[in-house]
Amino acid sequence: MNTYGHAKANDFLSEVSLSVPRLALAWGWPAAVVVGLTLAVLVLIWSAYRTNYPRIANIPEAPGSLPFVGHLPFLGGRLGVNDADIFSRWSRQLASGIYQIKLGYQRTVIVSSWAVMEELFVSKNTCMLDRVHQHGFSDYIGLDISGSSLTPDVKKCRAAAVRALGKSMWPGYYKLIEPDSVQFITKIYQSGKNGQVPLETYPWLRQIMFNLALHMTYGIRVGDFDPELATKLLNSLNVITECRGSTAEYRHYVPLLRMWPWSKSKLVAAAQERNRCAKVLHEQYRRKVEQGKAPDCLVSSMRSERLTPDELFGTCMSILQAAPDTVSSSTYQCMAWLSSAPGQVFQEECLENILEVYDGDRDRAWDMAFQEEKVPLLVSLYKETLRFYATSAFNMRRTSREVTVGDTATLPKGVGVTMNIRGVNHDPDHYGPDALAFNPKRFLGDTSSHLPHLTFGTGSRICPAYMIANRIIYAMLVRLILAFRLKEVPGTRLPSIGRLDFSDVMGLIAVPRAYDCAFTARDDAWLKDKLAVE
Repeated sequence: MNTYGHAKANDFLSEVSLSVPRLALAWGWPAAVVVGLTLAVLVLIWSAYRTNYPRIANIPEAPGSLPFVGHLPFLGGRLGVNDADIFSRWSRQLASGIYQIKLGYQRTVIVSSWAVMEELFVSKNTCMLDRVHQHGFSDYIGLDISGSSLTPDVKKCRAAAVRALGKSMWPGYYKLIEPDSVQFITKIYQSGKNGQVPLETYPWLRQIMFNLALHMTYGIRVGDFDPELATKLLNSLNVITECRGSTAEYRHYVPLLRMWPWSKSKLVAAAQERNRCAKVLHEQYRRKVEQGKAPDCLVSSMRSERLTPDELFGTCMSILQAAPDTVSSSTYQCMAWLSSAPGQVFQEECLENILEVYDGDRDRAWDMAFQEEKVPLLVSLYKETLRFYATSAFNMRRTSREVTVGDTATLPKGVGVTMNIRGVNHDPDHYGPDALAFNPKRFLGDTSSHLPHLTFGTGSRICPAYMIANRIIYAMLVRLILAFRLKEVPGTRLPSIGRLDFSDVMGLIAVPRAYDCAFTARDDAWLKDKLAVE
């Protein structure tokens, strides 16, 4: 550990606490009290300004740092905006794509430009493999393939997840998600009474992805067990996601505050509830095995993957934790834009392109939606949605070894580095003068292999599910556009399509704000036939 770390601090505080009784024996209590108070003041002054790493030379620091808490008063949603937006403000104020802040006593480097991101997270990716230890989160959640440092155990778990999410496995997943998509569109058609009743669809989208994650991990789906259990599991996962990467709790970053008792009930209760639900899922899996119906899933591959029970549990929970968020949120937010005035016009262009690619055969376009990404305009649309409405607002890493930035700055090993995903995704120097506008045709004709955006991360820590996530978003959009005209309804909750103001969530994962949408069948008879409804 560096000389500014926990061990040094703890040794110092221990010496101070032992000094007063020793002085009392030598000088008497009055003198000891005076010396003790003096030492206490010195400790407070030391604690007020200390950081786990000294200021990094040749990298600017954001203004406004306060004693003890650093820049925390500006973060954690305290100003009513997401941390990523505050990071972007500081970047503009400093006119720098990289700068440093203090999260309590933790010095952290913020990356807010594509050029710096590419240097650190792409060209020097092997130096950026670790994760910051988040006090109050990592201590209670256990192994997490997204949030843990890339140890040999985590590498093994990530490899298992990548294989479970590989293209060779997709046909089996299509058999599950394809009927789920039909059920989703059927619910819209019937509950919305063919456009007469505006609907909120996010919970249905989230359940589709949750079902897929359950199938991948335990080979089951929501209908196989008590629906109340599914609700409890989803609620516990929501709480854990809310706490991940959060700057809302001062005590996570200010060691002095940890001297006072703290109610860990929210996070700990969520972790315990998640664990109880996981035991039920595993029991359900075990029953299927006893009945000779062993499903093809991650739990079944435990021996071939050589995972310990703890590693298997951590891998399964990581997939369940992440699966419902990005795909459902991105699809939902894309639907929000499509239902807006400019989106309604674009819907018709999308439909024309779909029919052009499939020679006017709607049935074939519907049937092939999950099999291929053949409509360039739809590919560009989902990429722009993921870029513009970054549901993963930022990404927290830690240098795994010393790394230089540019020609003058050096980041020490172990220092925290936060990638401002939202800021980098909106960088005009990379995306051009219209970077702050939603342009659904931005990626048309782009056949390069470079990163279109950073919503799934990058390098060795990229989301293992990013390819299948892209395919699912694409397929859902194809089927929705073939089936319906999406339209916002005045007098109801209108979609929020602003670049920054589309979510009320201030944490790491930005869940879109709820809205109501009218879905009118393009061809009532054709849609009824596809859905097999009266």
